[in-house]
Amino acid sequence: MNEENARTPESIAGILGNASGTTDDLGKSGARVFLYADYVLKVRPAGGWETVDTRILRWLAGKLPVPEVAAHEVRDGLDWLLMTRIRGKMLCDPSVMENPALLLDCMAEALHMLWSVPAEGCPFIRPVKENLDHAEKAILSGRFDPSDCEPETFGPGGFADPAELLEWLRNHQPEEDSVLTHGDFCLPNLFTDGKRFSGFIDLGSAGICDRWMDLALGWRSLKHNSDGHYGKIYPRINPDDLFRAAGVPKDEEKLRYYILLDELN
Repeated sequence: MNEENARTPESIAGILGNASGTTDDLGKSGARVFLYADYVLKVRPAGGWETVDTRILRWLAGKLPVPEVAAHEVRDGLDWLLMTRIRGKMLCDPSVMENPALLLDCMAEALHMLWSVPAEGCPFIRPVKENLDHAEKAILSGRFDPSDCEPETFGPGGFADPAELLEWLRNHQPEEDSVLTHGDFCLPNLFTDGKRFSGFIDLGSAGICDRWMDLALGWRSLKHNSDGHYGKIYPRINPDDLFRAAGVPKDEEKLRYYILLDELN
């Protein structure tokens, strides 16, 4: 049993046995993530914004291709979630990025899967107001970190500070086209089996919100993963093709609004 398993709750350790895992440092949620052959283990402070993902995964079981909750415990201030592992490759994998048709087809399929789940009865409501209230708490508590924001968001030509951006967002709230959204619809959270879309991960922000939350974050993820932001340029990818693939006309105002909203969340 490795060092991490030695401190693991019995319900989880009993499933993992003597399996050894590797640390996954790709995400930005702050959780410790350990990858096993068949499972993924997340360990994070209990009661946080994203720990609701356990309830979300259970609600989505049978509705969407999402990880299955294998075990879950809250102990000593930590939330332990063991999930089955989604098979396939992340859409940001170079082999997928080199195949724009597959990439865009998978993103469009993922969006339409989400939108096909009836919003009525979903217990997870994430309207713009809730996102703004969450952002305000982060700003007031000093937890907001601007280091991961787009370079043009703050400073010359942008907003003076997070408080000014928050005020602008409150004063320009769009009419919401509410559907089930992923909430962090970016390429590392979407998988393919090489032929079609195969599953979602990191659903801690999923819930009923404007469909442009996912469209905007998907567009930005396509842009960053193809324009050299992460090191490699993929000249055959045009982020605007996402709207064509999804069958949704581009809305510049909503695109900008939801990218700015995500800057604070």
